Amino acid sequence: MKKSLRRIFQVGWINFKRNRYLSIGTTGVMVLVLVLFSGLMAVNFLSSEIVISLQEKVDVSAYFKTDISEEEILGIKSELELLSNVKNVEYISAVQALDEFKERHAGDAIIQDSLAELDFNPLQASLNIKADDPSQFASIVQFLEANQFRSVIDKINFYENEKVIERLQSISGGIQNWGFILTMILAVIAVLVTFNTIRLTIYNQRQEIEIMKLVGGSNWHIKAPYLVEGGLYGAFAAAVTAAIFYPTIFFVSPKVESLMPGVSLISYFKTNMFQFLFLVFFVGVLLGVVSSFVAIRRFLKV
Repeated sequence: MKKSLRRIFQVGWINFKRNRYLSIGTTGVMVLVLVLFSGLMAVNFLSSEIVISLQEKVDVSAYFKTDISEEEILGIKSELELLSNVKNVEYISAVQALDEFKERHAGDAIIQDSLAELDFNPLQASLNIKADDPSQFASIVQFLEANQFRSVIDKINFYENEKVIERLQSISGGIQNWGFILTMILAVIAVLVTFNTIRLTIYNQRQEIEIMKLVGGSNWHIKAPYLVEGGLYGAFAAAVTAAIFYPTIFFVSPKVESLMPGVSLISYFKTNMFQFLFLVFFVGVLLGVVSSFVAIRRFLKV
């Protein structure tokens, strides 16, 4: 069995080396597929991190009418904190809101002068509510809009934030879908190229195949080297992809981190290196073996 397997791999390797230019072309097409596949993984990671980051920053702010006492607002705060889907509730008084507003616009003389001329506080007291899960915000808003609270709440800013998150998720989903479609198109092209390469190999070796059949060679010994050849195309393409992808990620990661602080591409792909390499090699070898199998079924009659 050992000798048999060694011979099969040797013949597959010889076929791979013999068709040098075809092998380079086939491997190159597979590299394009795997690089795009790897890039799609990076885009998926970044888009999910963006959505998660925004979801963590999103909260529901309920602004109260100016004639409502602080005790009433704190009572509503206590009721909200009893809800199982509420993570945190922060009370911001009108005075505190005004102080924070002044601090944010400390360098704007026009705003500071305008506030100084007012003899009242134009800002409202509010409750900032964070949920355990962003999908629970709608039920929290329904609770706030119940009859008992409707008369004291002036406005709730949830709906504007909800549209932003939904829009971002839509864009992220569109990128993933189009990336997947493009990857599938290139994968089909790679399968067709590998299929034709194996077909040409079978055609060029038709006399050798006849001789092997005459001397009693089994179907497995005749077919298996072509499966090995297809697998080698995928394995070499995966190796080239890894050699291209990781230096690229190393170069791009600092630029991404400058735009998205705390998000490191290189750290993510280093931490998941073994899973990533396994997946890339698996996809590459699978594409090669499937292409070879189809070509063998179609053109190799033994």
